[in-house]
Amino acid sequence: MDCKNNTMKNTHSDTQHKVRTTLYLTQENKQRLDRIPRGQKTALMNRAIANALKELEQKENNKKFLVMIADIEPVKAELSSEEMAKLLKAGKRHVAKAKSFGYVTFR
Repeated sequence: MDCKNNTMKNTHSDTQHKVRTTLYLTQENKQRLDRIPRGQKTALMNRAIANALKELEQKENNKKFLVMIADIEPVKAELSSEEMAKLLKAGKRHVAKAKSFGYVTFR
């Protein structure tokens, strides 16, 4: 708040709303950041936080995916995966009898 004009000032950029916050740094990180020009510190910290959050989201998505596929059982077919791949590459139409799912058609 600007006390002189008694008005509220918001900091905006074209792409995102900026929020002021307090960040507690280790002494080592503080010293290293002190070497970076003032305008670049915020951008650096925002990129680092965004990358760390993206990594956490990726780990969480990986966990969810593993839970989702835990109960899936592989389909057993009379052809090996190598034979199936060769048929698919050759572009041949082949019907393989899968033991538990009837017929599987490859085109």
